[in-house]
Parts: sequence; structure tokens; C-alpha cells
Amino acid sequence: MTLFILLSWAQAHDLCIRPVENPYGEPYLSYAFRKNLERAVLESGGRLRCSEGSQVILPRVKLFKETPIAYTPQQRVSAYTLELKLSLLWNAEEREFLATVPYSQPTGGLGDIPRRKAIEEAFGIIYLDMLQHIKRRSKDVDKP
Repeated sequence: MTLFILLSWAQAHDLCIRPVENPYGEPYLSYAFRKNLERAVLESGGRLRCSEGSQVILPRVKLFKETPIAYTPQQRVSAYTLELKLSLLWNAEEREFLATVPYSQPTGGLGDIPRRKAIEEAFGIIYLDMLQHIKRRSKDVDKP
């Protein structure tokens, strides 16, 4: 068991994740992006390390758009469609990921929790594609 861990550690590639470029005023989006990207890197067998020789990944939020889709009788928005477009720039190659999810504000008011749940749901859709992309890119990096 120890030999397996040592061999997998020796074959791991170092990846450095830069701060998320997020031009939108939604701090939870940056947090969720970073958290999911770190999880994908670790799950793909990579190490999070910013040192000489590390591959650099630049995460970017390209689009964060909330479109009203339903209104209360008092003319307050009660449901939205959240559209999220993200990209990873890795060695001059950029890959985009897109998700669209609906969410509702039960009282037609303002609130952060439904939006955060929608962001998490969008990352649930994007995560597998992001993980597969990182695994493929990591294999390309490991080839001589």
C-alpha cells in the first residue's frame, strides 16, 4: 500500500491555480469555482503546488447572467435562470464550460441562499467535464 502511494505521488504533476478572474460582483462564485477546480485537480492525481516547473491554470468567469422567468402577483421576480460560462486557460489552450440552471426566490424577495444553491448546481453540471479535461491535459503533460 505504501509503495502504491509513493509511486502515485512520484507520478503526480504539479499544477498551480491562479486567482479566479471574476468581473462580476458575486464572491461566492469565485469561491465555488476555486473549490471545485482544486477538487478536480486532486481527483485527477495532480498536486496543488505553485513552484518552478508547475503547470499554470488560469480560471476565468466569462458569463454570470440571471434572467427573470417568473413574477409574483405583486410584480416581484420569483424565479430566475442562471447562466454560467467558465473557462480554464492552461498552456495557451482555453477550454470553456457552460451550465444553465433555474432557481426560485420563494417570497419574491432578495436572498443569497437560492443563488448559492443554483451556483452549486451549475458546478455539479460542469464538474465532470472539467475533471475529464484536467485528466486529459494531465496525460498530455506526462507524455515524453
